[in-house]
Amino acid sequence: MSVSLNIHPLSDSLEFYGHPDPSAAYSLSGHVSICLSSTSSRFDRRRAVRLLLQSLTITFEGQTELITVETGYSGVRLCSITRELAPAEPIELSNEGQEDSDEPCVWNVVFNIQVPGWLPSSNRFGDLSDDDAAGTSYALYATAQFMNIDDSSAESWLMTTLCSPFRSKARSVRAPRKTITIQRFMPTPSTPSSSTSLFPLATFAASASTDAPEEELGSPWIPQSVLSRIQVLASVPNHVNVDDPSFPLTLRLRTQGLSAEDRKKLRVVDFTAEVEQVEQYRTSAPSEYTSQFPLPSQALQPPNVPLRSAHPMGALYDLGFATEGPRTSGTRSFSILSEEHSGHYTFAGDGYVFASDATEGEQCSAWFNMRAQVPLGIAGEILKAKDWAGPKKLRQTEESPLFGVRHKLHIALAYTYDLDEEDADAVEEDALVAGDAAEPKRAEARVRFSIPLDFVCLDTRASRGCTPPLSPVSTASPVSSTSSLAMGMSSPLYASVLPPYSQLYDSNGERKIDYSIPLPLYTPSSHSSSHPGDVDIFEIKDTELL
Repeated sequence: MSVSLNIHPLSDSLEFYGHPDPSAAYSLSGHVSICLSSTSSRFDRRRAVRLLLQSLTITFEGQTELITVETGYSGVRLCSITRELAPAEPIELSNEGQEDSDEPCVWNVVFNIQVPGWLPSSNRFGDLSDDDAAGTSYALYATAQFMNIDDSSAESWLMTTLCSPFRSKARSVRAPRKTITIQRFMPTPSTPSSSTSLFPLATFAASASTDAPEEELGSPWIPQSVLSRIQVLASVPNHVNVDDPSFPLTLRLRTQGLSAEDRKKLRVVDFTAEVEQVEQYRTSAPSEYTSQFPLPSQALQPPNVPLRSAHPMGALYDLGFATEGPRTSGTRSFSILSEEHSGHYTFAGDGYVFASDATEGEQCSAWFNMRAQVPLGIAGEILKAKDWAGPKKLRQTEESPLFGVRHKLHIALAYTYDLDEEDADAVEEDALVAGDAAEPKRAEARVRFSIPLDFVCLDTRASRGCTPPLSPVSTASPVSSTSSLAMGMSSPLYASVLPPYSQLYDSNGERKIDYSIPLPLYTPSSHSSSHPGDVDIFEIKDTELL
């Protein structure tokens, strides 16, 4: 007798859309196959296999692990969702009539699991190679418990059921682990926001720093009374595609409450833009994350309950063969600006952009707009370079319990301010006393500020005009799904149960239409007019949809 289990999901991946949302859920459905086959020996013929299926469970489990020299090994269970697929009463399975066949007799049991929409995407990170790296992963596990029913016995099925605990012990069979990949995409707008950006622009207001940087203390500094009256607005796309070679940047400048004389002296020289990726590595989930997303309790976390598929390095740390890292967290940051671009932008003309509208009595000058494309890319040597946290690469902006990625755009604007004769003479005298050469009669300032960026992944199927087979998201009332063998059980921990994907969509992603449901009947209205030329009014009579 041979019994085996196999898990067959409708898809090996789940596509999540938008940012993590605790109120969203996605359907993961498929079937578990129970394969029965008879074995023969030299002295006995093949006999039919008869099993009493007592339990069949399927579990969707997610985990995230971190291994670095700085932090050691850490593991967190993201979720564990179990469904009981077997009926409440034991059910008999048999390959009777096919015992002489070389092909096994297969019983399929459908399943439907509601996957929380806040889970982070599948990812690899750490200081090991890509094949051995830890990270965030998900998988399906199935276990069946059954008893063997002896065909040679003349006892009734009820007697066999009652006596089976004394005659034979329950056996357990596990299915091979089935990896499920979670990918998170940002929904693509139906129409581009502009010729340079697919997404709408987000605008941030920047303010000048109150003190001069240390490296510029030796040079004339523009008075704070002038700098504080320069308004700067920076606009970047709401989301930036990780596959885009660049993204648009718009800077808008104007002065508010600055005199006409000061506007004529103020000059915009240039600006620099630097794009930075900041990676945060942690040995435990921060309170900000646990308060937002429902991780399993500490009692269900390792080492209290070990991970089902823990990284082999975790056992070395548990046994003491490897020592924990000296720190509980670590941060690294690097530039993702294209190596072929310095990030330095200069302006055509003399830079006195506020002088043209510097007339007396005006409180605010007109906006001066600057537009540029910021190129992206990571140098080849950086991609291959070894680091305590692994090779550096551009990732999407995302947070997980042990690993977080954020992106920032650093901008520095350079100004000059023409000094009066008295101020210029004082500056020259101070410079001569200090032994330096006399500076031009112009003060300088460089104002720095940073704005956040949101890097996302886009579904390439949408760009090719294909309809992606979305996993349905639902917050509606629960819908139960049944099979010929078992009914999916709902879990109060993760809200309502979703219908299987196959019940809602075809394999090509098109919504299913049940043509067996008749259309509502049309009946003439009781107030129909009998005058010639009038149009009869019909109403729809509600009918029960079977």
